Amino acid sequence: MERVLIVGNGYAGLAAARTLSAETALSVTMVSAENCPAYCPHLLPELVAGKKEEGEIFLPRDLEYEAMEIRFRPGARVEKLSARTRTALLSTGETVPFDKALVATGANPWVPENLKPLLSECGNVVALKRIADALALRKFLAQGATRVVLIGAGRVGMLLAEALKDRGVTVSLVEIGPGILATMLQRDVAERLAPVLAQRRHLRIHTGTQIAGFGTDGGKVREVKLSDGTTFPCDIVVIATGVEPNTGFVDGNFPSAEGLSVDNRMETAEPGIYAAGDVVFFETVTGKRDTGQLVVNARTQGKVAARNIAGHKATCPPMFTGNVVKLDPVIAARIGDIDGTDHADFTVDNSFARATMNGNTVTGFQLIGDPESLRGLVPAVLKKFRPEDIADLLAGRPDLGLAPLLLSRGYAWA
Repeated sequence: MERVLIVGNGYAGLAAARTLSAETALSVTMVSAENCPAYCPHLLPELVAGKKEEGEIFLPRDLEYEAMEIRFRPGARVEKLSARTRTALLSTGETVPFDKALVATGANPWVPENLKPLLSECGNVVALKRIADALALRKFLAQGATRVVLIGAGRVGMLLAEALKDRGVTVSLVEIGPGILATMLQRDVAERLAPVLAQRRHLRIHTGTQIAGFGTDGGKVREVKLSDGTTFPCDIVVIATGVEPNTGFVDGNFPSAEGLSVDNRMETAEPGIYAAGDVVFFETVTGKRDTGQLVVNARTQGKVAARNIAGHKATCPPMFTGNVVKLDPVIAARIGDIDGTDHADFTVDNSFARATMNGNTVTGFQLIGDPESLRGLVPAVLKKFRPEDIADLLAGRPDLGLAPLLLSRGYAWA
């Protein structure tokens, strides 16, 4: 019986396990560094704020691991995965042999060098990425913490700031870059969120500024000092400065600076070693090399990898990158590639969409507004819409939806 090892227990790993559970000729082991079932990471800010309970963010159904008849090993981090010997050394000291493997370990927090000592030495500094981080922050709040300094105004930082708006805390958001959501949106698009953020009385945003130092006492950070002279007293410091693919444990012929490179079967340069989710970088529908981020990407890649591990022939469909941040009552979103040669702007009611173009083809969108007003723009990227198509779509009758335009477009990205 062929032995399959799944390393990681997120969207991609769980999708692969579910797919492989139908394959009776395989013996499947899944290992996870975290000692819990798979969960929705985008709900961690709501877990921090007490808007969700731990059990509410878990992905597997009750007893699903047992029903899949896989060997699930939570709390067993892979220290080294060797493509040559086909073995994985676990943090428990056990060595697990395998014939084929799927690496689905996602990403780790990226922490700037000047913040690493704080993270290791100060008890009230947390890098929010895992469920244990969220529970630690929730405990601080329950113990009376009311002053939060949040370093990083990307997606995680903005989601956490939003989740805390009703908790009676003050959030000081510090961003070294010139604006918020810099990896998602162009600066002038992100600035359209200003009217919504101005209503957040708990939130103070400081962009384009360096951290000059920290005041510590008793193993905790008591204040954060900025280069412009501003000082924030604090009870908690949260680091949300980005992520990097979790590939450091992989030993083999893997170019991994940006993540593990895969083909359209999700196989790496090492035959029999597959990868999926945020740990990989892949070719998007427009030919750009990028990392995952979208849940649908991780799930699709996990399923495709599993089918090929099982001996079937499956290829991954065209993928695009993107992200969404909900700042009630609007969403901020990016879909596809936004660094094309030109763009066109559209408004629908109180919503805004910027279509990025390469030549005369739409390659991506940035969205600010009502999700219902902006529906249908994802298929528009996949179907190679032209800017005039978008104008027709957004000006069309809402009751007709997308069907006429989508059915009339007979070509898509190769």
